[in-house]
Amino acid sequence: MAELIFNCISTVFFSVLLNGSPCQKFYPQRGLRQGDPLSSYLFILCAEVFFGLLNKAQAEKGLHGIQIAKGAPKINHLFFTDDSLIFCRDSFQDSQTIQEILNTYQSASGQLINLDKSEISFSRNVPDDRKILFQGWMQIKVVECHSKFLGLPAFVGRSKKQFFNFVQDRVWKKLKGWKEKFISIAGREVLIKSVVQAIPTYVMSCFLLPMDLCEHIESMISKFWWGSKQGERKIHWIKWETLCKEKKKDGIDFRTFHEFNLAMLSKQGWRIMHNDYLLISQCLKSRYFSRSNFLKASTGYCPSYTWRSILQARVDIIEKADIWRVGDGCLINVWEDNWIPYQNGHKIWSPKLPNCDIMFVSDLIHHDI
Repeated sequence: MAELIFNCISTVFFSVLLNGSPCQKFYPQRGLRQGDPLSSYLFILCAEVFFGLLNKAQAEKGLHGIQIAKGAPKINHLFFTDDSLIFCRDSFQDSQTIQEILNTYQSASGQLINLDKSEISFSRNVPDDRKILFQGWMQIKVVECHSKFLGLPAFVGRSKKQFFNFVQDRVWKKLKGWKEKFISIAGREVLIKSVVQAIPTYVMSCFLLPMDLCEHIESMISKFWWGSKQGERKIHWIKWETLCKEKKKDGIDFRTFHEFNLAMLSKQGWRIMHNDYLLISQCLKSRYFSRSNFLKASTGYCPSYTWRSILQARVDIIEKADIWRVGDGCLINVWEDNWIPYQNGHKIWSPKLPNCDIMFVSDLIHHDI
């Protein structure tokens, strides 16, 4: 299985519609300036054309995508603005199909593929001779693996801290630049809340950062808050945990990074649980809980770090905070599910009796009354 990343340069023509009828074509002569509100729509239109060509090729068996598990949807591409990730087999047919699609797309839209910025990576099962052959067909450089995609690590190894050190480095660069300037205590609060604490938000929504990494980032922010400089340490008059409390509770309302990380991951879990139509929901369900639901899903065999991160948020937040809204009670287990409000744990405290036939909340409801 091969993965290809392409980068495009926009040069697009337009077809004018006048009162709903095609009039003529015109070509932009001066291009689009940065910030032009029309540029985002052009990216969407071009991506839709590319999307349609790839799906048509897959429907005609000319291109084969990947399927991470039985029952999962076949994926032949992932798009994000001008970065395109294409999945295919290491066969001559797939390479020819991709080249035909790219030629058709380039001639129709005027966009050009930047081969110098494009890369190919292969799965571990592809022999070396097939890699060389496929690379010769595509004329694109081969890499061992894509280190990052959309700013996130594509693969996470055993040393989690090493993979996520770039978050700490980005925070440190911001704080280091600010330390050279005189900033008031109110200005520090604004900078911490609006800039520093927003840096890891994107990463935290996908991965669970190591606890010691979160504590180290909080330590750097705390030193900046109390005015510590290079080689100079000032007294921290209040604990960081107190500063993270709400202002009405005598705090500053700073974020605790680990808790915020779990909150972002639990939001992803909630989306997976309630939006079955999402691509990520379909893939994860087929891979990890094809015969159950998200709340009862297990870690599974050889899970990804993203899935383990979401499961950790489910255990720490969702399972403790969610509660059923009782309707007919046919799906609510009396003994295992959270369904009793205003009670610690939201579950029945007494154990189930051996001869008890009651299983669901619907068994407790007298429908004739």
